[in-house]
Amino acid sequence: MKKLLQANSFVLSILLIVGFAALFPALGSSESILPVSWLKKIGVFLIFFNQGVLLPREELKQGFLELRLHALIQFTTYLFFPVVIFFGLWASKSFFTQADLRAGFLFLAFLPTTVTSAVALTSVAGGNVSGSLFNCTLSSVISVFLTPLLCVYFLGQGGGETDMAVTSILQNVMITLLVPLVLGQVARRSLKGVFGARKKAIKHFNNGVILFIIWSAFCKSFLENVWDSVQGLDVGMSLFGTALLLLLASAWVWGWSGKLSLSIPSRITALFCGSQKSIAMGLPLSAMIFTSHVSEQVELSLLVIPLLIYHPLQLIFAGWIMPRLQALSSQP
Repeated sequence: MKKLLQANSFVLSILLIVGFAALFPALGSSESILPVSWLKKIGVFLIFFNQGVLLPREELKQGFLELRLHALIQFTTYLFFPVVIFFGLWASKSFFTQADLRAGFLFLAFLPTTVTSAVALTSVAGGNVSGSLFNCTLSSVISVFLTPLLCVYFLGQGGGETDMAVTSILQNVMITLLVPLVLGQVARRSLKGVFGARKKAIKHFNNGVILFIIWSAFCKSFLENVWDSVQGLDVGMSLFGTALLLLLASAWVWGWSGKLSLSIPSRITALFCGSQKSIAMGLPLSAMIFTSHVSEQVELSLLVIPLLIYHPLQLIFAGWIMPRLQALSSQP
């Protein structure tokens, strides 16, 4: 029981923080005694500074030359996911009608692969760790620029406000995401030893910031009675859609990694890096993008639901498939 609770501690924390938001929604409002907006910005800044310090650029060079692996992972992350999700939303438009949840699937499509769990799972399964590091890092850097632009184009209001929205969002991204990432890399030489010895504490801090972002979004939604617009069918479709998406992405990337004649370690890397989506990048990006005027109609607490469902599902799936991958990687 203790191991089960530890393995699912983050998911349980999300449930607790949503419950706290439901009980005391006014604490997360703009009239709260807490400087919620500034705390989010400072927290996100520190998350990306931490990532910059911990980014192992020295090890990335080892995985640079595996072009087929990189092409497959980036294609899956930024083309396969959007195409499948666009088709799924088109096919379900007559019965899956909740606009914010539909927007949430599009947001999920534009997100990068996860970093920490993909690299850790690749290592445990006997995969190509340097290839995993390279692709996770590349995906995260691409998303800093690409995700906001895609959100403006597909989720924005359009018209004459689009250029203004792009400019505003890119300014937010530069100040809050890119600048701390670069500063972290600059400080890496002097801080990597200190940060490396405290990875667990830094992970807890980063998770705390993510939980704070979730809490503030749900406080707003409870104050505005947003959940009155959500029906049971919408929630069921979100659960079904995310599970189906994970299975399709995993089957796609595993199948094509075989057709491209990648080694078993590289196929394992492709599976984890290609099928996963990052909550650690997704929540900070959502806080930056959707506090701007991308679309005043998008409700953040509903928009992140597909991501909040996809995150634990990808870890459960990884745990289920891990013994099979370990057996494959141990074969001569």
